[in-house]
Amino acid sequence: MNDGRELAQSYLEPEDDGLVMRPSGSWACEKLDYLERYMHVFITSMHGKPWRGIHYIDLFAGPGKCRSEAGQIYLGSPLIALKAPYPFTCYFFADLDADNIAALKQRSSASPQQDHAHYLVGDSNIIVGKIVEHISALDREFIRGQWPSLNLAFLDPAGLDLHWSTVEALARLNRMDLIIHYPQMGLTRYMPLAFNSEEPNRIDLFFGDREWRRIYEKWRGKRGLHSQLIDHYKARLQGLGYKEVLRGDETGYEPLMRSTKRKAPLYRLLFASKDHLGHDFWRKVTRRDVYGQARLL
Repeated sequence: MNDGRELAQSYLEPEDDGLVMRPSGSWACEKLDYLERYMHVFITSMHGKPWRGIHYIDLFAGPGKCRSEAGQIYLGSPLIALKAPYPFTCYFFADLDADNIAALKQRSSASPQQDHAHYLVGDSNIIVGKIVEHISALDREFIRGQWPSLNLAFLDPAGLDLHWSTVEALARLNRMDLIIHYPQMGLTRYMPLAFNSEEPNRIDLFFGDREWRRIYEKWRGKRGLHSQLIDHYKARLQGLGYKEVLRGDETGYEPLMRSTKRKAPLYRLLFASKDHLGHDFWRKVTRRDVYGQARLL
C-alpha cells in the first residue's frame, strides 16, 4: 500500500515513474520555465475575482513529463498547470498520440485537480473547436456579478503542426491569452521547398496566408528574415483583436531558445493578450532567463 502511495506521488514530481516521457533537448527547460513563471503570476493575480471560469488549454500536451538527452527529467506543461499555486477551473489537454494522453491521465490522477481535467485525443487543429464551443456556452448566459471566462492557451507543437485556423478559433473567446511556439528552425529548413511550391503547405497553414512568400523572397538569406515574419504574424494577431501584441521594437520579449552545443536558433515564444495587464506580466517574466540572469536580447 505504501509503495502504491509513493508511486502515485512520483507522478507529479520530476522523477522516473515508469510511464512514457517525451524526449527533449535541455533547452525545453527554459521554455517551460517561462511558462511556469507566467502561469504563476497569471493565476495568482486573477485568483479570487468573479470570473465564471479560469481555463487552461494545452493543445499539444504530451505525456506530462520530458526526459532530456542527458537523462534529466522535468515536468511538462500539463503537470506545471496542475501544480500551479491556485487551481484553474478547468484544464483541457489534447494530443494526437493516445499513449501520451493515457500516461498524462495516469499522472494527473495524483493531482487534487484530476476531476477538472478533460483529455482529448486527435488533431488539435480540429479539437480546438470543441473546446472553444464548450467555453463559449459557459459565457453566453448572463450571470449578474460574474465576469466571462478567463483563458490561457499554450500552443507548443513539436514541429510545424499549429495551424492559423486554431489561433483564430481561440481568439473568438474574448479573454484568451496565448503563448505560441514560433518554430524558427523548422521554418528556416522548410521554407525553401515551400516557397517553390504552389500547393498549399504547412507554412501556409501556420501563417494562414501566402503573404509570407513575399517576405521570404525579399529577406531570404538576410538576418532580419524572422523579425519580418514575426511582425507579419503579430499583425495577423492584431487583426483578431490582440491590440496589445508587442511590436517589433520590443522583440526582446520574444525569448529565443537555442540548441545546447551549436547555439543555433530553435524557436521563440510569442505572447498575445487582449489586455495590457497580460503584457505587463509577460514583460516581468521575460526580463530574466531560467538561470535568473538578465536575458540577452
